[in-house]
Amino acid sequence: MYRFRNTLIVFLISTAFTIPIFIAMDINQTAYEAIVALLGSTWPPITPWGFVTAIFAHPTVEDYVFDMLTLWMIGPYFETMFGTRNFWLTFMLSGIASALSPILYYTMGTPVLVGGSSGALFGIIGFIIATPHRGVILANPINIIAIIFLLSPLAFAFGIAYLGHLLGFIVGIIIGYLDIKRRKMQYFTF
Repeated sequence: MYRFRNTLIVFLISTAFTIPIFIAMDINQTAYEAIVALLGSTWPPITPWGFVTAIFAHPTVEDYVFDMLTLWMIGPYFETMFGTRNFWLTFMLSGIASALSPILYYTMGTPVLVGGSSGALFGIIGFIIATPHRGVILANPINIIAIIFLLSPLAFAFGIAYLGHLLGFIVGIIIGYLDIKRRKMQYFTF
């Protein structure tokens, strides 16, 4: 049975967190920067909840559109193949890891504000790649090129927080690997 309920929940939460940013964008630059700083993730942290809200708050229209398209392309497949528990575990842990990336940028002398679901979605991609179902992602050369670009420092030149993607991707691979290992253990346990 094809599942998409949790994908829809993430979509609705992301939309609810992003609408105030888009409204503030139309008001003025100061209002926009204030609401993004309130919902995003920076270091030193502006808000203690920013590591979670940053997963759902998208600072630009482009970020929102690309993240939501990616969510709808892989979310239902992931839910159907790996279940609700793995969906939320991977999405949230990868997203929080991604939201921690401003600490790394800050240590390099680059203050950065992180927002959006990209790191969480890269976690889901990493999870899938860690499983025997990796062909769903890796069979398309365009996917491979996009993944390599978005995980590389070259992406930073385009305003993309590649370390956030990378942290989410690594967390997703680890969770996927551990899930496969757990499934094998359950299969061979009497």
